[in-house]
Amino acid sequence: MEKVAVASKPMPVLYTMADVCKMFIMGKKACSELFHRKDFPAQKYGRSYMVEENALLEYLKTRHIL
Repeated sequence: MEKVAVASKPMPVLYTMADVCKMFIMGKKACSELFHRKDFPAQKYGRSYMVEENALLEYLKTRHIL
């Protein structure tokens, strides 16, 4: 059986709700509300929500929260 080389892409950095809470010093409830907003780029992975680093940075560029 031959080994086939698969083009590997770097894995995206994913932030959980706990990570975002720590980064922005937010409470769990406020962070949960943020992750459930229609305009926030969070995605559901299994039972939890996560946001990709690049999507979060793009979101923050369009908002004036920092």
